[in-house]
Amino acid sequence: MTNETSGAAVDPARNKLFHHLLYGWSASEVVAEQLLDARDAEVLTKAIEAARGEYLEDATGTPEDEAYNQAVSDVVAAIGALLEGAK
Repeated sequence: MTNETSGAAVDPARNKLFHHLLYGWSASEVVAEQLLDARDAEVLTKAIEAARGEYLEDATGTPEDEAYNQAVSDVVAAIGALLEGAK
């Protein structure tokens, strides 16, 4: 898979994380890109900790709450994949 603009290879884990950061959490594109470009184990570890703090503690079991918590899990997994790649 390649980027339509630059023609560069696209990392699916990076794209998934970028999507969650940019659209799921309304993060700015600049912040999302900085996190993705850092690939620093300490930064990524802190990002995982922060993402885990987003789980709903008072989830009601509704489909919306379950979907939100699943999205948080997906973000944690995507950052974890980046962390493994940074080692």
